[in-house]
Amino acid sequence: MRTKHIFTTSVLSAGLILGSVSVASATDTTPTPIPVATTSPVTTTYATQLTAYKIALAAYQVSLDQYRAAWKVAIDTYNAAWKVQMDQYTAAVKLANSQYQSAQFAHQAKRQSIISIFQAAIVKVDSDFQNARSLATSADQKSAAVTARNTAITAATAARKTALDALGNVVRPAQPVKPVKPVEPVKPVEPVKPVAPDKPAVADKASKSPKIVNSDSGKSKIKKS
Repeated sequence: MRTKHIFTTSVLSAGLILGSVSVASATDTTPTPIPVATTSPVTTTYATQLTAYKIALAAYQVSLDQYRAAWKVAIDTYNAAWKVQMDQYTAAVKLANSQYQSAQFAHQAKRQSIISIFQAAIVKVDSDFQNARSLATSADQKSAAVTARNTAITAATAARKTALDALGNVVRPAQPVKPVKPVEPVKPVEPVKPVAPDKPAVADKASKSPKIVNSDSGKSKIKKS
């Protein structure tokens, strides 16, 4: 009887224990942990640097365009001003040369006129001499014709010299002074291109963070990769 009572008591105790475990299992509503992906501080820093680099690169491109435009305007203005000076100088040189050539042509025409007058005088002297000689009947008349001829030639020659001396020579006018090329404009400082951040190296497999996996019992375990 005592043995039967002990057996019955053991069975009841075991039943109570199993019932308590079942109730505890049924009332446990704690969810299974879900692995959450975390961001590495290194990756976050690189992303921030990359964003800042892109912003700086866009600003650099704007500054570079402005720099090139400003430099082009400065060079174009400088070249245009220099071209105006050179055009004025070239025009002045052409005008001076044209005036000199015109003066030469006028001088040559006057000189030719003086020579023509002299040649016409000599022709007349010779004609008069021939007429006087043909009419001369004595030695004195012939001598007088020669003297008259020589006197007329001397007078025509003197008149030619006086006219040529008075005409003088054409003096070439002074050439315009060539302008001195001004100093080129100072080139502005070119903007500095930003440097891209260094991409972080890929972590080695052995150094990767542990992964959280679910075990068959429904509880989370940490598994090293």
